[in-house]
Amino acid sequence: MDCVEGVRGLLRGLVKDAYPGASLVVMANGEVIMDLTVGYAQLKPVERELRGGMLFDLASLTKALSTSIIVMRLVERGVIHLTQRVSDVIPEFSTTNAGFSEVKDKVRVWMLLSHTSGLPAWLPLYKSASSRDDVIRQALTAFPVYEPGSRVVYSDLNYIVLTALVEKLTGQRIDSVFNEMIAEPLSLERTLYNPLTRFSRDDIVATEYVNEANDALVGIVHDENARAMGGVSGHAGLFATAEEAAGIGNTLLESYRDGVFLSRPSVRSMWTPWACGESCYGLGWQVYRRGVTTSGGDLLTDGKAFGHTGFTGTSIWIDTELNLVITLFTNRVHPTRDNRRIDYARPVIHNAVVSCADKLIYR
Repeated sequence: MDCVEGVRGLLRGLVKDAYPGASLVVMANGEVIMDLTVGYAQLKPVERELRGGMLFDLASLTKALSTSIIVMRLVERGVIHLTQRVSDVIPEFSTTNAGFSEVKDKVRVWMLLSHTSGLPAWLPLYKSASSRDDVIRQALTAFPVYEPGSRVVYSDLNYIVLTALVEKLTGQRIDSVFNEMIAEPLSLERTLYNPLTRFSRDDIVATEYVNEANDALVGIVHDENARAMGGVSGHAGLFATAEEAAGIGNTLLESYRDGVFLSRPSVRSMWTPWACGESCYGLGWQVYRRGVTTSGGDLLTDGKAFGHTGFTGTSIWIDTELNLVITLFTNRVHPTRDNRRIDYARPVIHNAVVSCADKLIYR
């Protein structure tokens, strides 16, 4: 049996167990070698079949595919530098925390990108926020819980602060910055914030079922803090197809080699381990460590693959040694986030994909 059909069978076998539906796009040496779609875009209250080209809520992939790239483009333009203090750009980041100003003054831009700022892992800002500005204000004034730069603690708050930073430096909301700096140069047509402004529900994959609305979220961001921000933030909010996300990944891989979009030093800096704890992080990207980084499986190149996952069931991995880009998009939170079997599915799918890609490239 052709190994691609084997991967398709594996994806199908996990439908309604690990996720309702999955879209897998794999690129090798700049060419699409797998483009597979299985299952359902929605199960409840009505069933909708998943089709190729449908938009997924990327959740935290927003950090890697939007915010980190935007910051590096600002670095390249000389607007900011990575060792700059956050409080130099946003004074209220440190001055509004009585007794903590000295600690928060130590936070540098690179610490936000690499999850080493000292900010807490998560806060339910949406519960008390009255507006988007209020969510950002709460993130900016959050108390640090450890010494900046001393440990890795993955935190959405880092990227809400980066949202404020980008918007202060550019004078634009981050969705407009994304369009100008990423979507337009890369000719992206199906990668955007708030997709219902351009697409119908039929084009978008459902996430969690919301009982009070008697419906699933479709085209409305799943993350509660991002939803309280009108769907526009640097930590979550981006929607995309697996095809276009793979294209962004391939552009970064080409930039790593040839500087076609970002410069080679920028991508290499972004994918260099800046901080290691239980996981190693570059600037917006996780660095693959065999035996530690479970979501990418066992066969990616140790220290030479870079990726990110999203709570909704999305992921991307880019291997600079194998010249592979793997986007695996699922709607595992539909109809409920309680299904965690994606944690089993991701590594076995990636193992099958990497093995098959090797056969396709070298047969």
